[in-house]
Amino acid sequence: MQTAIGQHLTHSRRALAVAGAVGVLVVAADLVLVWWGRYPEAMEARGVLAVVALFALLRLTGGDLDSVGLRLRPSQGWWWWVLVSLGIGVAVAVCLVVGLGLWVLTGHALPVYTTRPGEIAPAFLRMCVTAPVLEEAVYRLALCVPLAVCIGPWKTVVVSGLAFAAMHMIAGIPSPENLVGGLFLAWAFLKSESIIVPVLLHSLGNLCALLVQVGGWYWQTAATSA
Repeated sequence: MQTAIGQHLTHSRRALAVAGAVGVLVVAADLVLVWWGRYPEAMEARGVLAVVALFALLRLTGGDLDSVGLRLRPSQGWWWWVLVSLGIGVAVAVCLVVGLGLWVLTGHALPVYTTRPGEIAPAFLRMCVTAPVLEEAVYRLALCVPLAVCIGPWKTVVVSGLAFAAMHMIAGIPSPENLVGGLFLAWAFLKSESIIVPVLLHSLGNLCALLVQVGGWYWQTAATSA
C-alpha cells in the first residue's frame, strides 16, 4: 500500500525520531488516562493529548498538511469510500456476531449495554463526536504518521489496531469489533490519506452502537415489565 502519510518526515531523521517518540508517548499517556480516569471521564485530558500531537506533527512536518492527513477530500474520492464503508460495516458486523456467538457458546452471559432515551443527546455527543475526533487524533494521527515511515503501512495498521483495541479493553469495553474496527480505521487513514475518513467511519460505527444500546434499554424494560 502506497501512502503520502508521513512522507515529509523522510527528509529528516531527527524529525522522524521526535515524531515517533511523540506518538508513542501520546498513546501511552492516553492509555494511562483511560485506566486512571475511566472512560469517558478523562475526555478533557485526552483532548489535550490530541492537540499536543497535532501541534507537534505540524511543526515537525513544516505544516505539510497532506503528510499529516489533514485534507478534506480522500485520494480515491468520496463515492469510492461510500462503497468501501458498506463492506467494512458488514465485515465488522460479522466479526461481532461471531465473537458474541462464541462468547455465549462458552457459557458466558451475553452482555447488554443500555442507554436510556433521555441520555441519547449527551451519549451522541460523547460517542459520535468527541470520542471519534480525539481517538483518531491519538491512534491515527499521532501514531500512524511516524510509524508509516518507520515500519511501513501494513505493520502500522496492525500496531494502531492493537493499540486501539487495548484502549477499549482498559476502558472496560472488550469486544471483537474494537480490534477489527481499529485495523480498518488505520487502513482507511493510510489509504485515503485523510483523517476525515476514519473520523466519519468511527462516528458511524459508534452511532450504530448507540442505537443498539437504546434498543437494548427498550428490550430490557419490556422484559422487566412482562
